[in-house]
Amino acid sequence: MIFYNGEDPAKGSAAGCAAAWMVAHGVAEPDERVLIEQGLEMQRPSQIFVRASCANNLRDNRIVNVRVGGNAIEVMRGEVFL
Repeated sequence: MIFYNGEDPAKGSAAGCAAAWMVAHGVAEPDERVLIEQGLEMQRPSQIFVRASCANNLRDNRIVNVRVGGNAIEVMRGEVFL
């Protein structure tokens, strides 16, 4: 996400995709908690914890239950009316 003051230092949506990829390719074990650190070079360090599971069906190699967590500081609030 790009915003008025530069780039977002913590990409939760990208971290979730990274967790799914890591489990699918054996970089992380299913349900292993992984720490992703971002934003160091831009002086806005962030830590995001991720994990993902595999489907229980042996014939099904889908990644399920992708979880992303951490702490955040609210920098903006808004409402959308449709």
